Amino acid sequence: MDEKELLKQAETLTEAWESMKVSIDSLSMIIALTRENKARGNYYFGSRLADNLEASLLNISETMLAVSDAICPEED
Repeated sequence: MDEKELLKQAETLTEAWESMKVSIDSLSMIIALTRENKARGNYYFGSRLADNLEASLLNISETMLAVSDAICPEED
């Protein structure tokens, strides 16, 4: 893998990291709200918002795995 490809992979990881920070902030907010008001937590986890967060985290993990495989491919 040349330097240009590595830089592209680094950019992909940076985007994934930014998404991860947003997801962590979202979870922190929900934890704080839930501690004060259980109904808010129930609303959040019963809504599509929780589905969106789950999908985002899944996408982040898939992106990180793809970058890892691109940089260090498995040898058969």
